Amino acid sequence: DAVASGEVRNLGYGNKTCLDSPARKTDLNKPAGLYPCHKMGGNQYWMLSKIGEIRRDESCLDYAGLDVILYPCHGSKGNQYWSYDPHSKQLRHGSSRKCLAINDTKDKLLMEECDVTLPKQMWQFENYNATLATEDSHMRH
Repeated sequence: DAVASGEVRNLGYGNKTCLDSPARKTDLNKPAGLYPCHKMGGNQYWMLSKIGEIRRDESCLDYAGLDVILYPCHGSKGNQYWSYDPHSKQLRHGSSRKCLAINDTKDKLLMEECDVTLPKQMWQFENYNATLATEDSHMRH
């Protein structure tokens, strides 16, 4: 029932960089990573859940003001809530209202003031289900 799944590709700086992190217990509390997209799933396979989590198994992308890290999913949004706009392709963080971006050397995730003109803030999910996403937003309003 994921709204989106597969690779999460950044559209800045050549369009070849993907969200990439191992999600074992030992990887939790560490910054989430980036790596050239390889189309083989694994550490580049993510799901955007109906409640706005970017997750693999029990690990969620979490931002509390410093680095974007992987943290055990808690299911209560907050630091783990991300809203994806399929038109601007931005991933906006719930509690900070900042947008997920990458740096110019393509090796670090950044959180920035949202700007719809910046490709480095644009993300493409491999499989995005607009119907599920719309159903979900109707339930929230």
